[in-house]
Amino acid sequence: MKEEAQSVDWERWIGVRGAAVAGAVVLALAGLFFLKYSIERGLIPPVVRVAAGIFAGVGCLVASEALRRRRRGYEATADALAGAGVVLLYGAIWAARTLYALIGAGTAFPLMILVTVACGALAWRYRSQVIAVLGLAGGFATPVLLSSGTDRPFTLFGYLLLLNAGVLALALRRGWSLLAALGLGVTVLYQVFWITARMGPDRILLGLAIVALFAALYAVAGYWAPKTEDEQPAWRQTRVAAVFVPFAYTFYFAGNADLGPHVLPLAGLLLLLSLLAGWIGRQYRQPLYAPAAAAASLAAVLAWCSRTDFDAVLAWQAVAAGVALTLAFHLPWELELRRRRGGGEGFPAVAPAAERIAAGGFLLLFAGLALVTSQSPPWPWFTAWAILGALLWRQSVVEEGKVLPLAASLVVGVASGLYYFFRAFQAPAVVLLFVLAAGVACQLVAMRRRHPEARRWSEAAAAALPLAFLLVFMAEAVWPTLEPWVFFATTIAAGVLVVLAATRLPQGGLYFAALAILAYGHWRWTEAMGDRLAVDGALFAFAVQGLVVVGFTVWPFAARRLQGEPWAWYAAALAGPAYFLALRRLFSIAFGDAAIGILPLALAGVSLAAAARSRRRWPADDAAGLSRLAWFAAVALGFVSVAIPLQLEKEWITVGWALQGVAVIALWRRLDHPGLKYFGLLLLAAASARLLVNPAVLGYYPRGGLPFINWLLYAYLLPAAALIGAARMLAPREVARRRPWEAPLYDKGWPVAAAGCGTAAILVIFAWLNLAIFDYFATGERLVISLFAREPARDLTLSLAWAAYALLLLGLGMARGIRPLRWISLVFLVLTLSKVFLYDLGELRDLYRVASLVGLAASLILVSLAYQRFVFSRPARAAEDG
Repeated sequence: MKEEAQSVDWERWIGVRGAAVAGAVVLALAGLFFLKYSIERGLIPPVVRVAAGIFAGVGCLVASEALRRRRRGYEATADALAGAGVVLLYGAIWAARTLYALIGAGTAFPLMILVTVACGALAWRYRSQVIAVLGLAGGFATPVLLSSGTDRPFTLFGYLLLLNAGVLALALRRGWSLLAALGLGVTVLYQVFWITARMGPDRILLGLAIVALFAALYAVAGYWAPKTEDEQPAWRQTRVAAVFVPFAYTFYFAGNADLGPHVLPLAGLLLLLSLLAGWIGRQYRQPLYAPAAAAASLAAVLAWCSRTDFDAVLAWQAVAAGVALTLAFHLPWELELRRRRGGGEGFPAVAPAAERIAAGGFLLLFAGLALVTSQSPPWPWFTAWAILGALLWRQSVVEEGKVLPLAASLVVGVASGLYYFFRAFQAPAVVLLFVLAAGVACQLVAMRRRHPEARRWSEAAAAALPLAFLLVFMAEAVWPTLEPWVFFATTIAAGVLVVLAATRLPQGGLYFAALAILAYGHWRWTEAMGDRLAVDGALFAFAVQGLVVVGFTVWPFAARRLQGEPWAWYAAALAGPAYFLALRRLFSIAFGDAAIGILPLALAGVSLAAAARSRRRWPADDAAGLSRLAWFAAVALGFVSVAIPLQLEKEWITVGWALQGVAVIALWRRLDHPGLKYFGLLLLAAASARLLVNPAVLGYYPRGGLPFINWLLYAYLLPAAALIGAARMLAPREVARRRPWEAPLYDKGWPVAAAGCGTAAILVIFAWLNLAIFDYFATGERLVISLFAREPARDLTLSLAWAAYALLLLGLGMARGIRPLRWISLVFLVLTLSKVFLYDLGELRDLYRVASLVGLAASLILVSLAYQRFVFSRPARAAEDG
């Protein structure tokens, strides 16, 4: 246990030590100001001034020694006299060399060394920190008090270097950390003054060297500092300050345009400071020192880049600086990693964070610079991306760095795509080759990973680079500038890289994403090229895209690792539909539209072959195999159903969707897979929406054909028939086949999907009925619906048709015993009644009004009689209840 410290005797401290120190300081100042006064008045020749200073200093030292020997208890006064003598000696020697040139540098420096040694010897001998501090104060004050105003940086900082060396030697020997801290602080003040006030562009290297020299001096000297519990924190703080304070100078150097354009000298200083910071961090096991140095270095280089107009030379300099600084943090991590693997005790936190800050930060910086600089070639930036990306990939060998390759790949992929559009006007092939080479390199590195988790992340990164590039590069499809073969070669090669990585993972989602991006990009390219494509170009593009469809369909069968990935099979099944629009356009350009139905039949053949392969490969009771068979069969049926309406002239998309939807529902009846049901319903819903809520549908084609027998007939009634057929197939089965997650939809036991299809069919037929009547009475080339045009014959026909349609629905509802259908008929009847009373009575005249009312009356009477006879009679009610 340490004894409690006694209370401070302030009277003794102030009266003895304080008075002695103050007296020594005043005596030293008196001597210095006397010298200054004599100089200004010319009273004393230079030789006499220097001699007087030396004799005064020696006299103080002699008096101090005499007082210390004769009387005990006067140590404080003796220390003060010794300190004053040291200050006077420093000043005299410095004046003799600098002010009066009485002695040369070869004489002055040994004398200063002698004074420093003498001061240190006295402080060492008498264990007096007071002597040391006074000597330090006098030594640092001498250049200021006796300054001649002449800028002599070599003399000034050479003197400060010797002085700091003496201070550090004494501080280390006696463990006086305060002495080192004071020396560093005053030296920093000298540096700040000279760098900001005296240093010019021609002496920037000298300024950098001065900062580096003193930082290294204090950082290295502190290595031999005492390791005691009391002294170590103070020494550590001094060393940290010696390294990190100079980073402030680097911002001044980087941001001051007057100091020259080159970054390599600044990078040299940053490199030294970074190495020192990492070394001190390892010594004290402080993991934050190296990351802080990395962040400061990155910020300094960023400040320099922000005011630099880059050319090829400056771009290479910036890249060299960034890579060198990153390696300064990466190499220590490699050494620690080897030590840990060899069984030694390492310090794992010393470099990873710093290396990631440096590598990731410089990677982002150089990615941004590549996009905003117009005068620099691509090679410096590509070199930086490759090296820094490789270093981030290297970090993935440890658990905490497994995500870094993914981040690096995303940055390089996106940056490459953006660089292609913003900067690669003259040499796009350079960018494309770089991306493909980087993608292949990532694939090779990922394949060499042995640890499962690290390999999984590496494979994801290998897929991310080409995938990110594709996402950006597909803007080329909107504004094509490349030759078709270059565009297809680049996109397909990048897609292959994604597919290979997705297969090795395995990850079906990536496989599906590759298909989606390629299909969309190739379709946009086809639409953008349009009629600019010659027949040969269209044939080439058609063949390439057809091979892509076959490749995506076949690959999951060949790749065993994708066997259990549902999304890979979704992509295989949907490859044909995804490319259909692009292939149709190319087919039309190359072969014309006369035999356009061959295209969906050919794609159906691909899907049927895949379905047959699935049926042979997996047993009937395999749920996954059933799902794959269902998807391929659904697509094949869809293409077959599209082939016929594709040959027609009008509304082929709508009719095709409807027929494909009912075909998929028919397949669902054979293969109980919910995906088939919802896929078919989605197609039917799309066809219905296109017919019911698309106001532009009437402007697609001109009027033609016979009344009621024209393109409107099959465009509306074929989808209606498909909806009715789907409803009939769904009604007896969908409730029984419901899945657990569908329970809320069927909680009342109603065939909801069948009811929806039936309702949609009723609305589609009703829409056709109205359009056919409007078309019959129309006169122009286009069918125009005008609700405000008064045509009595047309309006009367509409009212009668509505009433007849309501009666037809009522009859079907009664014959089938379907109550919802009867309710729908009543809705149409009420709608007819509203039209007659709200519109016809106000607009129709003469016999048109009479006929409208008579027709409505007859309809209402028939409805009443039918309900009484077929619904509410006792036998009918008993039959319906039973």
